[in-house]
Amino acid sequence: MPLYSLKSFPLILRRFLLIVTLSLGGIVRLCAQVQDGPYMTWDDFVLDYWDSQKAADDTEGDAERLESLEDLAHHPLQLNRCTREDIQQFPFLDEAQVDSLLSYRERKRGFVSLGELQMVKGMDYFTRCRLSLFVRCDSAYPPSAVFLQRMEEDNRLGKKMIKGRHELETRLDVPLYRRAGYTTPDTPSKTNYYIGNALHHVMRYRYAYKREVMYGLTIEKDGGEPVAKRGFYPYDYLSGFVLLRPKDRPWSMAVGDYNVWSGNGLLLGRRMYGGREVEARQTRNTLSLFKAHTSTEEIDFFRGAVGAWKWRSMDVMAFASYRRLDGRLSNASSDTVTTLLQTGLHRTLSEIEARRTVGCFTAGWHWSWNQKHWGVATDGVWSHFSKYVSPAERWYNAHYFRGQTARSLSASYYIELSKLSFQGDVATDREWHVSTVHRLLYAPTRHLRFGLQYRQFSPRYVTLYGRALQQANRVANEQGVLLNAYALIGKSVEWSGYVDLFRFPKPTYQSRQPNAKGMEAMCQLAYRLSNDWRLLMRYKLKSRQYTLTLDEQQGLEYRTVQKLRLSSVWTHARYELTTQADASYAHRQSGKHSLGWMISSRAAWKASSRWGLKAFGAFFFTDDTESMLYAYEPQMLHASAFPSFAYHGMRGVVMGHYQVLKGLTLSLRLASTHYFNRDHFSSRLDEISSSWKNDLSVQVRWVM
Repeated sequence: MPLYSLKSFPLILRRFLLIVTLSLGGIVRLCAQVQDGPYMTWDDFVLDYWDSQKAADDTEGDAERLESLEDLAHHPLQLNRCTREDIQQFPFLDEAQVDSLLSYRERKRGFVSLGELQMVKGMDYFTRCRLSLFVRCDSAYPPSAVFLQRMEEDNRLGKKMIKGRHELETRLDVPLYRRAGYTTPDTPSKTNYYIGNALHHVMRYRYAYKREVMYGLTIEKDGGEPVAKRGFYPYDYLSGFVLLRPKDRPWSMAVGDYNVWSGNGLLLGRRMYGGREVEARQTRNTLSLFKAHTSTEEIDFFRGAVGAWKWRSMDVMAFASYRRLDGRLSNASSDTVTTLLQTGLHRTLSEIEARRTVGCFTAGWHWSWNQKHWGVATDGVWSHFSKYVSPAERWYNAHYFRGQTARSLSASYYIELSKLSFQGDVATDREWHVSTVHRLLYAPTRHLRFGLQYRQFSPRYVTLYGRALQQANRVANEQGVLLNAYALIGKSVEWSGYVDLFRFPKPTYQSRQPNAKGMEAMCQLAYRLSNDWRLLMRYKLKSRQYTLTLDEQQGLEYRTVQKLRLSSVWTHARYELTTQADASYAHRQSGKHSLGWMISSRAAWKASSRWGLKAFGAFFFTDDTESMLYAYEPQMLHASAFPSFAYHGMRGVVMGHYQVLKGLTLSLRLASTHYFNRDHFSSRLDEISSSWKNDLSVQVRWVM
């Protein structure tokens, strides 16, 4: 009898096919395990998450936080080596997810690949995609003896200062138009023309050894600022830092320019990224944080030294800073400052005269005691100005800071239960005026969360560096209740939303009458059709009372703006296409209304590992600036990317990068805007007498 009969052949064939299938499945799983790339691009993250969190009234803070996240995306953390504090930087992770991730890593002794994140409890698809952009997975196997010996040799501080990664980056922005301020008038004055040329240039040097040793230098010249004259050496903005955060050491420090955050922002700004939707996530805001100031923002940072020390459950931080700030004096020989300027621009003679006219010394401290389910903290800040600060009295600034010395203290707490968590801050100034924030989070399941926040800021409360989750431009004169929710429906739908009700007890700059009220609401729905295709819908509403003057009588009227966005995001290994439709409707209680709509598309093509292209195009039609819209467009590294669009016109952007040599990359960007119904852009010194506005940018980046 033959070995293989016709009767037995189908059985053998089935077994053979089964073996082949299992083998191929193992190969596929193995390939999936070693794949360590991100599941989404930086542009996807900005559109999908950050764009919904950005605060329209906080452009400076947005730029600083966005740049920090962008740096993390370009220099991702090693998932098997990063600390809890490193992971807590990500705004899309709550404390339960952080605990689950660290617990899984300890139990499994490391992650083999990013695909293993799906085994972490509470780590849904959307969170895994976002996290994959900021972490990489190194080997989880025990290191060899040779590797350990090399690590011990490299653990010396001297080697850490030179054996890391060096980056040199320079960008030149060339406007292909002329603003009115660059033409010297017949009768020059201190305010009617710019001293320097129109070019904008920034250069950065960065060094990093893992995340233990970092130092860098940034210089920048804004358009209109002079070079190497009138006290500019050679540029207006120079910023440097050295940061030491040794591994397995209880201390860390920074010298130079740095940022400090603590608590809910009543004293030193929020340590969290993101906006009101983040309030539905469990976070421990009593943790203090400092980082090197790496952006080109010329305000809201300290210059001096900061140090932190950790011992068991106790954290201590102290810092000291001295900076020369911009301030307008009441007259040339006066010691009284009438206005502290916050633009960082020094283009006209008037702006140059106000440059660094007042010194400010600031010192502060932080102490916290953190347990697994509860913690308490205290913070203090003391500031002294070299000149007396006394702004001219207006209806909106009756309780602004006046004097030479400011002091603030705060106490904060958090309590975590199985499904409930509580958190809050209470702060006072030198005159014992009180501001407070309290937050309750209820999470009945892993995929459903509700948040409730109550805030009350005294109209007389004074803080120089506070930046909480407020509606006004300072932490004072506000009462509010914020309700938010987050839900993961199945594995493919993510829903989030909030409603913020607020009131200003005293007059503000935009409402001369007391007790102006308002409401802000947002609802966002993200739907995953497949791993490559996602749909997003977002609705926003903001209504607030403003001053209304009618027949010489003043009152308050509601001004309401509603915005709707529908977008489709399709990604591939080498291609990306985003199509977006936006609409807005602005209405005033007195009867005026305006409409706006925009169609835009963004595309990217990664032709090879050495070069790629990105493009953006949009047509926009709005009645006025009240119904203006904005969109994210391709932008170079460390540059803002949220332009707004008003009136009738079109916008186009083309950007490409090419890796000339290993570590050396050249990028070019051309952007153009054309109005259909206007013959000029902007006004006064920034006016462009044309319906076209074209910009060219060149960036060179060298990594060693």
